[in-house]
Amino acid sequence: MSGAAGAAMDTITLEGGPPADESGAARRLASLETENRHLRALLIQAHRQADAELLRNARLGRIVASERDASRAETDRIRAESEALDAKRRSDLADRTARLADAEELNLQLRASEEFNRRILWTSIDCVKVLALDGRMIPVSANGPAMFGVANHAALIGQPWAGFWSVPESRAAVEAALDAARAGRPRRFQARLERGGAGTWWDIAVTPIDGADGRPERILAVSRDITELKQNEDRQTLLMQELAHRVKNTLAMVQAISAQTLRNADSLAAAGEALGARLFALARAHEVLLQGSWSSVALADLVGTAVALHGGGESGRFTVSGPDLTLAARPGLTLSLMLHELGTNAAKYGALSTPAGRVAIAWEVAGPEEARLFRFRWEESGGPPVSPPARSGFGSRLIQRSIAYGVGGSAHLAYPATGVLLTLEAPLAGLVAG
Repeated sequence: MSGAAGAAMDTITLEGGPPADESGAARRLASLETENRHLRALLIQAHRQADAELLRNARLGRIVASERDASRAETDRIRAESEALDAKRRSDLADRTARLADAEELNLQLRASEEFNRRILWTSIDCVKVLALDGRMIPVSANGPAMFGVANHAALIGQPWAGFWSVPESRAAVEAALDAARAGRPRRFQARLERGGAGTWWDIAVTPIDGADGRPERILAVSRDITELKQNEDRQTLLMQELAHRVKNTLAMVQAISAQTLRNADSLAAAGEALGARLFALARAHEVLLQGSWSSVALADLVGTAVALHGGGESGRFTVSGPDLTLAARPGLTLSLMLHELGTNAAKYGALSTPAGRVAIAWEVAGPEEARLFRFRWEESGGPPVSPPARSGFGSRLIQRSIAYGVGGSAHLAYPATGVLLTLEAPLAGLVAG
């Protein structure tokens, strides 16, 4: 390129004017060559600078490309890390949300379970108390005030449990149970609680509540009202004692009947027949008494039993009249045996031994209110003529003595020709059931 430019410049110079002398031409030629060399040097320098600039630009391009690639890679890395971090945050958030939901569900279940247990505990018919180790009450179930006879729970909280047991034996049992619970041992006992002049019985279980260290930190006391059970036990004991007394009296009566029957019988067969009949009458009297739980019997029922036994199934043999009276057990037995003796004698020897015979039974209550008298009458008629017996038999002695000792009255047995007549009088207070 520099040679072509120099040739062009030489040509232009030579064509510019007329030929000069050789020395001037040589100077101009030298000057032109110098200028050409300068220009070629500048051109070479420019080419070198351009090449250097191209190289620099290439390097810069490579650096920019490298930086761009690095930036793109960094951007991709940051984006990937961000997406991974976001995914992890979302996963952690989902896990925390799930755990929170599970925890909330568990808390709801726990609260529901605690509420259910609280309702079971505090609505129990038992009185439930949680005590501090010194025996003072902390929470008390809803029925606590009623048990201890106070107005509300405020009168119980913080109070010594043992202080409410005024009966010395009961307080000692409560304090012994507390001592056992403090030592880690449960205790169960029964105690009587006095409140407002009335007493109640309680079956009490005292149990230690252990803390995290395995030692008692609270005491649980559960009391159940067994007053009715105690009353039933007392009634059962009384009934057993009464039954023993009545069995003893019945056996004594059987013994007396047997001895008197055998003593006055003409033969062993007659004694057996009479004894059997009298024991049967006694058994029937007991049946009637059982209908009144062995405490009372209606006089009309006793008379009705005798009529059914000795009437032979024929209507009209007996006429019965009298007010309703409920007799105590002992007078009832006495009158039952008396009716049996009268009926047996009437069937063998008196009015009931003939078809036309009749028996009238009547009783009444007479006298002033403060001294009422019971009067009873047995009168036979229509039977064979009767006369006083040559000797007093067991039936007569039973009637007279049993009335005197059994009901505190008197009896008169008469034998007019028309038929046997019995009249009985006794204080009403000694006969009727109280």
